[in-house]
Amino acid sequence: MNTGQMLLATGAIVLLGITVLTVNRSFNSQGIILEQTEIGTYATSLATSIVDEASSMAFDEATVNSAVSSQSSCISDSKLGTDVGEKTNPQTTVNFDDFDDYNNLKEGVKVAGVDSFTVNCQVYYVNPSAPNTNIHTQSFFKRLDVQVWSQTSLDTVRMSYIFSYIMFR
Repeated sequence: MNTGQMLLATGAIVLLGITVLTVNRSFNSQGIILEQTEIGTYATSLATSIVDEASSMAFDEATVNSAVSSQSSCISDSKLGTDVGEKTNPQTTVNFDDFDDYNNLKEGVKVAGVDSFTVNCQVYYVNPSAPNTNIHTQSFFKRLDVQVWSQTSLDTVRMSYIFSYIMFR
């Protein structure tokens, strides 16, 4: 091999190396994007499950077995949360019977092969004309804020749901 051929062969090897590194970086970036997408999808599913589960419950402890006609009949703001016997352990909501039982719920959820997630919930009475405004008096409107995150996630999924009590006569 002469000098010209050696330079061409060396150049070809350098170009091949650069191409391999570029493709490898591209695959690595796409893998991270796919992983974050999967984590985000599971986090969104967990938040949606909590909202669906909570919205299927009674509005308030006072409305579990009967109707109320005035806002003052609902439980006070300071008593939003679980009642005695409604929570058997930190990982289950099976004994919940009303929407505000989800107040201060914080639980860990492990999705095999994906990640471990932390779910945090808060329930507030809200002003019906300004649903982002928390109020400290009884109302026929409550908001559930759900946050879901994991250690490897780049984002926190935040979801809110307004639940209103309507009594039909």
